[in-house]
Amino acid sequence: MTMTRTRTAKSTAPAVGDLQVTPEPDKIQSPVIEQEDKTPVNLETESLNEEPVAAPEATPAEKIQTDIREKLSKRSVDENVFVPANPVALEKAAAEVAKESGFELTRGTSIGARLLARAQKRF
Repeated sequence: MTMTRTRTAKSTAPAVGDLQVTPEPDKIQSPVIEQEDKTPVNLETESLNEEPVAAPEATPAEKIQTDIREKLSKRSVDENVFVPANPVALEKAAAEVAKESGFELTRGTSIGARLLARAQKRF
């Protein structure tokens, strides 16, 4: 047994509202304005004609290694902010910074508080 559905026919009447009538094809005008001067326009940008510059000579690996070794040997506690000078004093200063700044001193914020305390030279 099959059931049949009744369909309603779509209305063929035009919609009411802001209807715009399109112009007929023979009345359409091109919006392009004709140029009086027919010379072609140069669209290429002109740049300075420079010769390629050769890359500077590479620094020898030995010189780079000796420079890094010298910097590492001269590094002090004051220059390295991640090495605590006096850990107890630094922790107290970090607690003060946290209290003044209004954040809770937790495992995540303690590093930032220590760096702030070291930058302000509170220990």
